[in-house]
This record gives sequence, C-alpha cells and structure tokens, in this order.
Amino acid sequence: MYCCEGYYCSNDTTTLTLCPQNQYCPRGSVGGGTSCLWLASCPAGSASASKFGLALFVILLIIGICIVFWIHRRIEKVRTHHLEKRLRWVHSHHNNNDNFLIADEADLANEQDDQEETAEGSNTNENGDRVIQIDASGSTGGSTQRPTLKRKITKVTQTFDIEFEHLGLTLSNGTTILQNVSGVLRTGRACAIMGPSGSGKTTLISMLTSKVPKDEGRIFINGQEEDLSHYRKLIGYVPQDDVMLRELTVHDILLHSAYMRLPAKLTRPQMTEKVLEIVDFLGLNSVMNSVVGDTVRRGISGGQRKRVNIGMELVTDPSILFLDEPTSGLDSSTSVDVCRLLKSIAHNKGLTVAAVIHSPSPVAFEQFDDLILLGHGGHVVYHGSRAEAPNYFAAIGFPVPKDASPSDFYMDVISNNVKSKIAKKFRPFYLYRYWESYCKRAQTFYADGTSSVEYRHPSIQASNGSFIAPAYARVNQSTMSIQNNSHLPESFAMSTMNETIPMTSHTAMSNPGSSSASASTLHPSSAVNGDSEKRQSHYSHRSVSKIRNSVAIDSKSVPSSPRASMDFQSLYDSPPPPEKLTWMETIQRTIRIFFIDTRMWWSGVFEETKETLSGLFFRGRDPIRNTASPLMMFWLCLSRARLQIYRNQRQFLYDQLLHLGCGMFISVAASKFDYYGSQPDLICAMTPFQLLPSCLYPTDHLTEVGVFVALGVCFAGISVGSMTFGNEKIVYWREKSSGLLTLPYYLAKVIADIPRIVLAGVMFSISLIIFFDERSNYFYLLFIIIMLYAVAFAMGYLLSALIPPARVALVGTGFTLAWAIVFSGDAPDLADVMNSTSGGYKATYWIWAISAPRYAIEAIYLREIQARPWVEIRTQSLAHTYKLDQFWWCFSAMTYILLGWHFLAFVSFKLKDRAKQR
Repeated sequence: MYCCEGYYCSNDTTTLTLCPQNQYCPRGSVGGGTSCLWLASCPAGSASASKFGLALFVILLIIGICIVFWIHRRIEKVRTHHLEKRLRWVHSHHNNNDNFLIADEADLANEQDDQEETAEGSNTNENGDRVIQIDASGSTGGSTQRPTLKRKITKVTQTFDIEFEHLGLTLSNGTTILQNVSGVLRTGRACAIMGPSGSGKTTLISMLTSKVPKDEGRIFINGQEEDLSHYRKLIGYVPQDDVMLRELTVHDILLHSAYMRLPAKLTRPQMTEKVLEIVDFLGLNSVMNSVVGDTVRRGISGGQRKRVNIGMELVTDPSILFLDEPTSGLDSSTSVDVCRLLKSIAHNKGLTVAAVIHSPSPVAFEQFDDLILLGHGGHVVYHGSRAEAPNYFAAIGFPVPKDASPSDFYMDVISNNVKSKIAKKFRPFYLYRYWESYCKRAQTFYADGTSSVEYRHPSIQASNGSFIAPAYARVNQSTMSIQNNSHLPESFAMSTMNETIPMTSHTAMSNPGSSSASASTLHPSSAVNGDSEKRQSHYSHRSVSKIRNSVAIDSKSVPSSPRASMDFQSLYDSPPPPEKLTWMETIQRTIRIFFIDTRMWWSGVFEETKETLSGLFFRGRDPIRNTASPLMMFWLCLSRARLQIYRNQRQFLYDQLLHLGCGMFISVAASKFDYYGSQPDLICAMTPFQLLPSCLYPTDHLTEVGVFVALGVCFAGISVGSMTFGNEKIVYWREKSSGLLTLPYYLAKVIADIPRIVLAGVMFSISLIIFFDERSNYFYLLFIIIMLYAVAFAMGYLLSALIPPARVALVGTGFTLAWAIVFSGDAPDLADVMNSTSGGYKATYWIWAISAPRYAIEAIYLREIQARPWVEIRTQSLAHTYKLDQFWWCFSAMTYILLGWHFLAFVSFKLKDRAKQR
C-alpha cells in the first residue's frame, strides 16, 4: 500500500501529508482525509475516529426512554385512582351487600313476591329489570331527603333453552367419542357435566358450540333446530386454562373484552360502569389494578385468575355460559367459591350455565341444579336434576352412603368400584343400558298409547320452584290426547312390577302412585301442521309443595314399588360388540369427516371475510348483536398492544439492550473490514510475484460487513418479532372464536411494533459504527437497517403463526442462517447463482431474488463503496453483479419483500388452526 495510515497522498502520488485535526485517514487515503463524525474525537494523524462519545448519546437516549415511561406511569396512576374511587362507590351502593354471591336463595325463589311487597321502594324498568331506590347513605327505601340513585339487578334480555338429541362423534379410525347423547340445558340453571377421562365431556361442549363437527344428532334452540354458532356473540366459553394476557391488569383485560363484545350502541362510560359492576360482582375489588402475572412475574392468585377468566365472558353480557373444568388446579375452598359464583350467575342473571367439573367437593357439587353423567365410550348414564340423582342410583342398585361424597360415589360407580345391590355380576356398560331402558319407560309413562312422545331426560325443577316436564312432546295433530289431569291406567302401574328392570320416574321411585302427579305436569302446545315437527317446552305452574302433597295422597292406594333384587343377567349378558369397519367403510368415513371439516373451514373463512368487508365498506348490521366495527376493533387492539409493549419498562429496555449488544458485536467483527483498490502500475512493477494479485486486484471485504449486519439484524429481529404473536396465540384463538377479526388484530399488532423497530434500528446502527469504518452518510445506513429490521420482524410473525412457541427460537436461528448467509449473495456468489445455466442454481435462483438480506447487503455495499476514492470503482464492473445506480431499486425490492412476508404471516394466522378459532 503506497499511502500509510494517518496520512493521505496526492492524486499524482508525489506528496504525503499528515492527516489534519477533526479528520481521520485510513490506509490508502487519497486526496484528503474523512470528516470526523459527531460525538467523535479525531486528533491530527488519526487513522480512525474515536467514537466512544456515542456512548453518551445512548445513555441520554435511555434516560429519555425512562422519562417517557415515568410520565406514562404517572398518567396510569391518576387513572387508577379515579377507577378505584369509582369502584368504591359502586361497591358501597351495590344493594348494601359486601358479597353479591351469597344472596339468599329464598329471596331469589320468591323474587316476584318480594317485588310486590317492596313496591313502594322499588319499581321495574321497561326491560323488566328490578330497580332499587338507594339513598346516598346506602339504605334502601323511598327517602327523598337526600339525593337518590338507581341500581339494578340486570338479567339477560335473550334466553336460550338448548336441547340436543342423539349426538355422536366417531373418528375415521373407528374411535367413538360420543354415542347417542341426549339432554337439555335450561335457562336460569347451572348444569354440571361429569365423567371419567375420555368420556367426551369437553367434546360435548365443543360440539354444542360448533367447535367440533357432530357426526350425528340434532340440536334445538328454544324448540327450533339450528346451529348454536349463529348466536356466537351471545355465548361465553371459559376454557380450562386461564387464557389471558398476563402482562395486563385485571381491569385492562375486562375492559378490552367489554369494548370488543358489548353492543356497539353502548357508550364508553356505560361499558366502563359494566366492567366495574362485574369486578365488584366477582369480588376482584382488591386486585382490579394488579397485573395478572405468570410464573416469572408474580401477580394475582389462582382463584382470582379463575374469576377473571369467567369475568372475561360475563362482562360481555352473554346469554349462555359454557365452562371447561373451571375448578381445576384450585383448592376446595376456592372451588366452592367458583361453583357458588356459577350458581349465582345462573339464578341472578338468568343465564344458561353448563360446566365440565372434575372431582368437586360435596359443597361445590351442591351448587349445581342439574347433572349430566357420561360413562366410558361417551354414553349418558344419567341426566336430570342433581337432587334426584341419589333416588335414581338407589333404584338401579347403588344407594349413596350417608357419609360419602355424591359426586365421588357416582364416579366410582361409573368406574366399577362399587358393588351393585341388584346385579350379582355388574358390568359398567349396564349403566347406560339402565338409562336407555329408563328413558323408554318414561316415554311410555308420560304419553298415551297413540302419541309419539320421545323422552330424553328426567324431570328437573325450575329456579322458581315449579316442576319442568321431563320430556319434550313430539305430537301429531291427530294424537293430541294428553290431558292436564289425566291419570295412567292402573294396569300400567301394575305392569311395572313384572318388568325385568326396576326403573320408574324419579318422583315415582318410592311410590308408583305418584305417576299421576308427574303426568299432570305436561302441557302440550299446539300441533305442527304437515310433515314438519315443532318442539316446545312444557312448564308446570304447580309449586313443589302441591306436587308433594298429591304424591302423598295418591300413594295410599297404589301398590308398592318394584322389587330391587331382580337379576339383570338375562337382559345384559354381554356389552355391544365394538364396531368393526371394513377398509371401504373406513375410507368412506374418512372422506365424510374430511368434507365436514372442509365445509366448516371454508364456511368460517367466508363468513369472516364477509363480516370484515361489510364492516369496513357497507356498515352491515348483525341480527344477533352489533358489536365493535372492524375499525373500532383495530383501535382497541392497538391500544391493548401499546399497553403490552410500553407498560413494562424493564422488558422494553432489555429488548433495546439486545439490539445494542448485537450491533456492538458486529462492529467489533467488522472493524478491519474495508475496501482497498488496486495499486498503481509503478508499484505493481516492483512487487514480488507472489504478492502480485493483491496489487493488481482490489481487496474487497465490504460484502462481509453486510453479511454480518444482516446476520445480527435478522437474529435480533426474528427473536423479538416472534414474541409479538407467539406468546398470545392462544389468546388470539379464544378471542377469534368470540368474533375477533384477524385483519384489525394483525394490523394493530404490526403498527404497535413500529416504534420498537425504529428504536431497534437506531440502537443497532449507533453501536455498529463505533468500530466499523463507516464513510457514507449515516442516515442511509440507518434506513437500510430499519428496513431490514422490519423484514426480520415480519419473518418472526410468520414463524410464530406456523411453529409452536417452544420451537420458534430454534427454527428462527436456522431461518437467520439461511437468509443472512446462504441467500445473501456472498457465498455462494450472486454472480454464480444468476449466471448458472445448469445445476441446482437454475431451479432455485429465484430464492435469491426474494431475499431481503441480499438487497440490504447490496445497498450497504453500494453506499460504502461510493464513498471510497478508488478510480476502478467507477470504471470497472463491481463484484456480485452489483451496479452503482441500483441503490433505490434495492430499497424498493426490500419494501415489496416486506409486504410479501406480512401477507404470508396474515394468511397463516387467518387460515391455520381454524378448528381452534371456532
């Protein structure tokens, strides 16, 4: 090299000058030195700029970030203070009850009488809600001396009775999940669904909510056969796990759920008031502004998380509430609180509540009104009132011991851990045979010989104290002969003694004469014309006491109940043989299930796309409930994403230090990389032969600098970007099943990440130029790095959509190595790839054309090499097929590639895991 470090040579190679102050002269400088950067020191004779002053800028930047976070915390503190003050007001005026969940059941049962007696101090609004006058001191009454305010116990405006019959699900391999499952879920009642593992409890709820396609059977909503998914916005589904964003507070989570799913006609203050009422209703007052927390960051307790999990659905004012094992992982006391909460929700708000329960305590079990027991193989072994279950099991030979837990005893019976009092060689499959026989007997018991009444569940008691008839009647117009006060003939009662199976109605377990009282509770509705069928529920207007009295009177003149010591062996010799499918039947069933899943898949995609477009352009109205529009969803998701990212100061600073460290490591690695042009001919003439190639040809290491930069940016960007969606993918699935649209959610998360991307580019670029001899304009380098960061974040989005969170880090590392090294254009050389006419590159060269790191490396190379003084740069062809006028084309190509990665990520989120988004 003919010009030494710290000096610069003249263009005619005749003079050698010491580098002046505020400039630095690397080896090979010609025509003058390079200006020293801001916050750098360059004394006379410097070969490089001392850029350690940039550390001061970084420190000031971090201090500025801390100040912004401090201001944000102050604003949040003021907001929290006002919310707590408002919540105390709500609690002090909430009917003067410290705990709304322990309301007197007698008052709830006689709510109508109480309203009449307190008519002077209360009234009813137009929606039928009970309104109580409360003075400023909190006492009820009609005092007018102090200002009064109105509080109301709101009930749902739309109720649903859900009936299902003969539901079944068999997989393509012949495995049966559910078989012939029939039952009913009533408004204002809490139903427990129990059974051993693998009995199909969760599948039953998933099938009712259309999360799992049903293989057979029908579902009726208020007597009409239709799909429950049509009322998706009125259904609350609480999963087994506490699926929520753990970095947010309880109030943030409930408020976001309310804004997203409450009717759009409500104002923000009304929704906020609703949230505060639910917080007080759930007893979460003390933790309203506490972070939920996870295994790393401590937050609220497990029982409180369960209540928040339920509150996320309850705050949306649903009409139906399904829960999947809400007491799992909780102690007995907390489990009782949760079950008591479900009972209060069903009775006070009129919801239809069904919960999958695992091993509840006796007190927790008593909180449920109805019970569905599923046995092995997905069969129903009991469905009806929880209070009547002991009578039924006693009738089939399993009386519940006095000191035993009923729920545990039923599970022991299903698991064949209890000896039968009737069958000598009892087998578990007897249970569903008993139930099927009972249903057939009850069908005959509640219908005359000509009508076709189909029985599917025993009698249950309504929340107002009256009996509900045990069957829906499917009656033709010619067979409407059941009268309200008709009695079954004595011959039928006598024939029950000669039956092989001693099972009767629950009210007739001990006295068959009670059949007349139970039969009189049927009130058939109008018949259905033509071949169509209409299903109506029949409610009795008799009180429980009147029915019991009639049973006692009738029992005096009726023979005793059937003997309980009969042998069942003659009817139940062996269980039904397992279904054996031929290979043709297996293929047919596989194809059938495939078409069902495909239809549901395309139907879900079409409906979501239609809802998005109608909300954006046509302002379509939902006949069930108008909730937040797509634009409002975008704003709500953006606000929540901002809280997630910028509320946690420590995590935010850790991310920025990651980018700062990556840039520093790359700067050290690239400190000696530079471009040295070919030497003059006079110098090459006296160069030894072994060193002649280094004299005749340039020494180019700028491409390696770009590869290192791409490697560091892709590694940091993919690591941070994959956490944007990966940590909350389950939350996205839950919200998606409740009506969240993918496009507003995705755009909100991406836009919320833009400040992080820009700040990451600043941190990386500042630390990069500390040791790297950057000679071009710094802002060109900054823009290239920010664009590459944006592409890396989009890659992370795609990986988080396609790959489980536990493996994203490993796959992200391989992704980084592939795109930043293999497809960088350096090794293999881009010229070899593009000019290849045969071999592997001929079929794969297009991958380099869509590689964003390749264009970023080229852009960095072009800006840096143009700042070098060598003549051959402008007179000869550049390496790797680069051209000096392609800088802006590289920038444009990175923009198109960025949009392509975002499109792939969005489509992956929208189309993948559709079954989990139902």
